Amino acid sequence: MEWNSRETFFLASNKRAHLNWCVILGTGAFDMDRDASWLAAEFAKPGYQKVLDGRPLVYLFTSISRTDLAALRELSLKSCGRNPYVAMMGWTAQETAQACEAIGADAVTMYAGGTEKNWDDYSKLKELVPNVSTGWDPAPFRDTHVAWYPAENIAKDFIGWSATPKQLVASLETAFSWTRANPGKVPANTILLYGWNEHSEGGWLCPTFSPQGPNTKRIDALHDWLSLHRSVPEN
Repeated sequence: MEWNSRETFFLASNKRAHLNWCVILGTGAFDMDRDASWLAAEFAKPGYQKVLDGRPLVYLFTSISRTDLAALRELSLKSCGRNPYVAMMGWTAQETAQACEAIGADAVTMYAGGTEKNWDDYSKLKELVPNVSTGWDPAPFRDTHVAWYPAENIAKDFIGWSATPKQLVASLETAFSWTRANPGKVPANTILLYGWNEHSEGGWLCPTFSPQGPNTKRIDALHDWLSLHRSVPEN
């Protein structure tokens, strides 16, 4: 697998056991012929995130073929004896549900955004992984042009938003409550949080620079809140 440096460092870290991980396919280097067997072997390891009594969790940022997904499921069954739980990411409920159905995925979720109305709309069509957002503001791409994010995709009068630590915690509380109240709609009992380091899109958790030193307010708020909710049942 041809990882970027951040994934290489994580997988080689002696602290890896403290944090589970799962893959989002469709964001870059993954090649089905070259990498699927490696990924299936990772599914069997204790540090890979599981749901529903041992099913490896997989997200799809972009769709893959139904044949490729079926092949990955077969490799997973051989590796860990469990069928992966695959969630299709998207931007609208209808389009995401259609993509999910077309390839035989298990659930839908959003890439970014995520409100109670979104959860209601998406969960009417498919099983859901609720998404919580830390912000959305791709305006930097208007000034720094990159080939994969055309500046014309961002309206000139667009105004982004960024959650405060308090707002982030409030959104998580809402998502946890909604998930507990709708177990039939969220059978995987998991939530997706956007994002760790999407600074250019306005969504991040990781520490950022300030003249006084690293700004850790968001990740600290998340840590403090989660520390009070360790009693939430795990799959």
